[in-house]
Amino acid sequence: MRQLTLLSIPLLPVFAALQGAQAQDVLKWTLSGSNPSGYVMSADGSPISAGGATLALRSTTSTMSGFGSATAAVGADTLAGRRVRISADIETKAVSTGASLWLRADTNGKMLILDNGFDQAIKGTTTAPKHMDVTLYVPSSATTLVFGLLLGGTGEATARNVRIMARPRVAAGTPLAPEAQRELDSAFTIVRKRSLWRDTVTWSRVEPDVRAIAAGSETAADTYPAIRALLLRLGDHHSFLMKPQGAAAFRAGGAENPRPVIRVQTDGVGYISVPAYSGVDKAAAESYVRAVYDSLAFAVTHGAGNCRWVLDLRTNGGGNMWPMLGGLRPFVGEAGLGSFVSAAGSAPLWHARDQVDLKPPVTLAPLETANVAVLTGPRTASSGEAVTISFIGRPRTRSFGLPTAGLSTANETMTLPDGAMILLTTAVEADRTGKRYGQKLTPDEVIPTAVSGATDDPQLDRAVAWLKLQSCPAT
Repeated sequence: MRQLTLLSIPLLPVFAALQGAQAQDVLKWTLSGSNPSGYVMSADGSPISAGGATLALRSTTSTMSGFGSATAAVGADTLAGRRVRISADIETKAVSTGASLWLRADTNGKMLILDNGFDQAIKGTTTAPKHMDVTLYVPSSATTLVFGLLLGGTGEATARNVRIMARPRVAAGTPLAPEAQRELDSAFTIVRKRSLWRDTVTWSRVEPDVRAIAAGSETAADTYPAIRALLLRLGDHHSFLMKPQGAAAFRAGGAENPRPVIRVQTDGVGYISVPAYSGVDKAAAESYVRAVYDSLAFAVTHGAGNCRWVLDLRTNGGGNMWPMLGGLRPFVGEAGLGSFVSAAGSAPLWHARDQVDLKPPVTLAPLETANVAVLTGPRTASSGEAVTISFIGRPRTRSFGLPTAGLSTANETMTLPDGAMILLTTAVEADRTGKRYGQKLTPDEVIPTAVSGATDDPQLDRAVAWLKLQSCPAT
């Protein structure tokens, strides 16, 4: 066996690559995110200095949705073609969704590649600081490196010793350590055999480019930026890599998922908001579905009419569709709801019962013929779009809101040697009539959101108005 001589590649402070103090003079922190007004930020120091920085984010209410971010940027001129790492020690208090470091490379304001760190996000309250690092390969076309601390949902997060380091450029032919070589080769094997778009890729160009990114990798984790670049080159906008920690949590997770919000409107219209669901643990999925049935039964017996319901999917970013569909089984019954169309053709229709087969109580039987108004928006993504598709073609159903995210494709989970997981797009989604999607889903009625700062909800109001015009099926 040929012995590989590996380079011991040091990490260099970014400020050295950026020609010293000039970058520090222009580095500014801003509060950004999907809901920046719901957070407060403090920032001290610089991550491109030897002393590092301290960042803190705190939500301002106990019912926060979306995320806030402490964000800064530096020019990427001297970072292009390098692997860059952000690291910190993070403490959290009552964090509902997660806190993480993140890195993004842009070109002239357009995102090239992002690692939001959320597959290793820290939730709840820490008893001691947790170290986190995120590594990104900066493409040669990048003009800006953007980075920071992200806080999703409610709570507080403080990141200390925030530092950004860059590896020197490595020659494309520099050998990889055996474990790194196995990781990268496995990723290529998976993608070239299973990706829906594998035949649209010019592999003679893509493979050398990606392998050059991984040159000199000493560990399996060192190849992650290259694997992310490989998935990005597929162009499906949906395939992604999950690190071992996140993959393990996904396999065992499910119990921590928030339950749907189910209530009765003052006018007797039922309301159910289904958030994203992460994890594939069977017991957790069954517990989730039972809880949904119990809440629906309580609503039905405490004022919700059996024939008028709003299904709100506007915050459903995806995950595992099967527990979500299992909980909604009273509304869709036993019908075929949609299908996955791969390169080999269409699969059989999926059903609400397919992965979590718990029959709803008889008290919920009238919901199958209820009028249902489905609400969607740009945060309705992936499996959230699959749930939306499951209601297309259902009688007495109409959708309202804004187009979805455009990730109506199906990902399969495939494990790499070190336990990381590739979630690879292998099919597009089709409704029960056979109509294929793969792009954004446009609701039957496009309704703008309320103006910033307003407390009304014109999308919900329009859905309820439509429901009130619908008659109840004869019993």
